[in-house]
Amino acid sequence: MSDSPPTMLTGGTVITMDPARPRVEAVAVSGGTVLAVGALSEVARRAGSTAKVVDLGGGCLLPGFIDPHHHLFLVAADRWSCRPHGRPPRSISELLEEIRRVASADDGSGWLRVHGYQPLALAERRSPTAAELDSVCPERPLHVLGLTYHESSLNSAGLARLGWGRRSPDPPGGRIVRDRRGRPTGVLVESANFLAEAASREAVLAGDASEEWIARAERHSLALAQAGITRIGDAAVPPVGMALYEQAAAAGRLAITVHRFPVGAGAISEPATLAAPTGTGDPRIPIGPAKLLADGGERCDLCLSVRQVLSSVSSTLRATVHHGRLAATVANRGGWARRGRDGHYHTGIRVLADDHLRHATLAAADRGLQVAIHAIGNGAVAGSADALHGARGALAGLSGRPRLEHAMVLDPPLAHRIADIGALVVTQPVFLHDLGDELTVLPLPSPLRLLALRTLLDAGVTVAASSDFPAGSFDPLVGIRAAVTRRLPDGSVVGPTESISIEEALRCYTTSAADALGMAGRAGVISEGAAADLVVLSGDPLATDPDRLEDLRVVQTWVDGRQVVG
Repeated sequence: MSDSPPTMLTGGTVITMDPARPRVEAVAVSGGTVLAVGALSEVARRAGSTAKVVDLGGGCLLPGFIDPHHHLFLVAADRWSCRPHGRPPRSISELLEEIRRVASADDGSGWLRVHGYQPLALAERRSPTAAELDSVCPERPLHVLGLTYHESSLNSAGLARLGWGRRSPDPPGGRIVRDRRGRPTGVLVESANFLAEAASREAVLAGDASEEWIARAERHSLALAQAGITRIGDAAVPPVGMALYEQAAAAGRLAITVHRFPVGAGAISEPATLAAPTGTGDPRIPIGPAKLLADGGERCDLCLSVRQVLSSVSSTLRATVHHGRLAATVANRGGWARRGRDGHYHTGIRVLADDHLRHATLAAADRGLQVAIHAIGNGAVAGSADALHGARGALAGLSGRPRLEHAMVLDPPLAHRIADIGALVVTQPVFLHDLGDELTVLPLPSPLRLLALRTLLDAGVTVAASSDFPAGSFDPLVGIRAAVTRRLPDGSVVGPTESISIEEALRCYTTSAADALGMAGRAGVISEGAAADLVVLSGDPLATDPDRLEDLRVVQTWVDGRQVVG
């Protein structure tokens, strides 16, 4: 407990996100928690005459934003980005030129990692091949990672370092892309990509690289605080990342609180086998739920009836006429529909099949770990719901609630099923802003819905919102606007019936996001005893035109009662 006198904040709008008292005049904080909330006279009395008074200057005080699905560890692991000016390269030749620049600037001799290209943003609508990468980096092993970390490419030296050739089998839940003669092209998908990611990451974080990781993590955590974010869930932290976070926290190098989601040591797609129970550890970097991957990213598991398959084929043909190669490429990435044991047709990749997912869920619960299951397509969401239902007794006594990450494609019955098993959904409305073209070029067959926020809320599901950064922008105001307006960058609106209100969207980034991290009532709300994590905006978001939300500025950010921004 700090010996410093309390701090009282007043002189503006105060939105608490507490239904019992949604707006108040003043807030006092002390020792990292909220001391008093209410009328100015009452808060001043409880804060005492020695309290420091902070004038909000007419701004709007809210609970600090929470991003419950972020990838700080992976971002800090990568020294080099192929998007130095914030935009992805537009062609493979432009990507290669950027890799050439990076290779010239990097003074190492081992693995070289470069992150940030988007396959569908390139003119060729694909990842680079090993032969193309060899033209700019022929000697040392090179791993070029896609923005979302679900697809990547190796050069010939990288393939050789991993021992992958014509006879190498595809790993379960992934694919080594091959040419017509069966030779690896260098392109890796899902678990094959994750295995390469672990190998290249282990090399670049070896030796004295911990200080470099901590410095990048510190800078990124401060950037998050500048966006008003006070707490995140890092959704994929292998054992080496756990140790790095402990070093960073011990040195006071993190500007925000980070909940660490354990994953396997061999690849981030592998379930964690060694981790402390959820909710334990240093309160600045507590252990979060175990991350499990049911399906892929762009190649998610869609489950379709015969009628829906025929509808999808028709939609693909129409979209190809209007959108050209983009529509055809998006359709082809999911692969041919395969009939499953359930009698329906499935596309995409299952990283953990249903039986393995059920086993991994129960194994995590046995170790005291709550679970967060990555499931994008409705097939994976249904399989994840089965796993959670089967483990409901084992999970019930653990910290927090079971989570479904993304759940981007579902129908109303599946939403009600999620509600019935008591799971919450962590969604990414910001994808409408950042990835709208790729997400919407192929209409979903009815009754499937994309980013079905209204459907989920109406079914009684607790919905939290996140960025999945670097896959999406981490500015919460961008995500809130997308959730409310459903507007794409070109001005078109997608799924307007799935729109939610500004207040509901704020809850997704505050109270519900806290619930997703096992912090319900203790974060994401301004109430007595809750964490003193606060943000001051230049205006009241509830009184702002939804299309102008991004005009609001973050004036101050407070983490654990300390002002870290402003």
